[in-house]
Amino acid sequence: MIFSATLSLFALLSTAQTPAPTVSPITFKNETPIPVLVQIKSIFNGQLLRDRPYLIKPGETSPPIQIPGTKSVSISDAKSPRPIVQLPLPQTNEELLIAIVGTEKSMKLELRKPTN
Repeated sequence: MIFSATLSLFALLSTAQTPAPTVSPITFKNETPIPVLVQIKSIFNGQLLRDRPYLIKPGETSPPIQIPGTKSVSISDAKSPRPIVQLPLPQTNEELLIAIVGTEKSMKLELRKPTN
C-alpha cells in the first residue's frame, strides 16, 4: 500500500510541468528623428532566443516585449541593417520603459518610469 502511494506520488511529481518563468515586459520609445528597428536577444536555459524585430517610428512606442533570460538589445536605423546600439539590458523583475534618444548617427538608451 505504501509502495503504491509512493509510486503514485512520484508519477504525479514527475509529470508535473515546471511553471513558466515570470518575464517582465520591456517597452521602447523612439525619441529620435528617424524610424528604428529594435530586436532583443536572450540566453535562456543555454539557448539563444531572438524576438522578432520591431519597427518603431519617431514618437511611437513598441508593444511590451516579453522574452525570458539574460537579454541584450540591438537598435539600428530602419534603412540600414548595421546596428547603431548593441547593449545588455538590466536584469529586473519590474516593467521597463527604455527611451531611444539621439540622432541617426549617435543613439543612446535611457531608462524611464513606465506610465500605467
